[in-house]
Amino acid sequence: MRNILAKELKLKFVEILNQTENFSCEDGNPFLITIGNLQYFVFLKNISSAHFKKLPDITRVQLPLSSHFSKIVETEIPFVILGYDIDNDAYVCWNPYKIKERLNAKSNVSLYSRESFQSQINFNEFKEGYLSNREKIILFDRENLPLFFEKLPNLFDVSEINQPKNKPKISAKSKPILPQKLVQIEDENLIAEIMPMLKKNRVLETVKVCSDFYGDDYKSMSFKDWYKIVNDLHQNLHI
Repeated sequence: MRNILAKELKLKFVEILNQTENFSCEDGNPFLITIGNLQYFVFLKNISSAHFKKLPDITRVQLPLSSHFSKIVETEIPFVILGYDIDNDAYVCWNPYKIKERLNAKSNVSLYSRESFQSQINFNEFKEGYLSNREKIILFDRENLPLFFEKLPNLFDVSEINQPKNKPKISAKSKPILPQKLVQIEDENLIAEIMPMLKKNRVLETVKVCSDFYGDDYKSMSFKDWYKIVNDLHQNLHI
């Protein structure tokens, strides 16, 4: 998949939203935008292949460690991450409220999508996609950016997503529960990829593949946790 420069990403974003009344945005990336009396932090990234040899359909964006993210987490303003697919002139969006829980969790946090989803978007459509971890993503044509921000509060099942300026802080009780540790690998595509590796006793390499596949969905898991799951699979091959 092709990538474009960060400057071009911003230009393509702004040129559409400039058609919206009462729109303004700050410099940089991530950056703050204002539409009417609502504010959002936005981060634009090229979406590219996840480089899983046996799963070429999987795409992703990767979020680096950043002091900018630390500042964003401390605010009540929703954080909208948009992965841009230049080949289909389309965006992928992940849940703007839940995403804050994953920022700066490690050196690179991966957010996943599917190329097959991205290539099947119709104009004026907000396509829902569900990943193997049941995470919901929204995909849409770039021309629909104004409508996206208009509909955003209803695209994800999170009431806190549409927050006017100076809204009181969200209580800790309203935050989503973090994912628990994975007990066993059930994703059929991932199992199909790692079984040939385990048959060749490439356990450590398999651990890395599994950890990369799930990205930061189970951020409480250590190397030891991943190793146990993989090693159990490896041992079962010899029973």
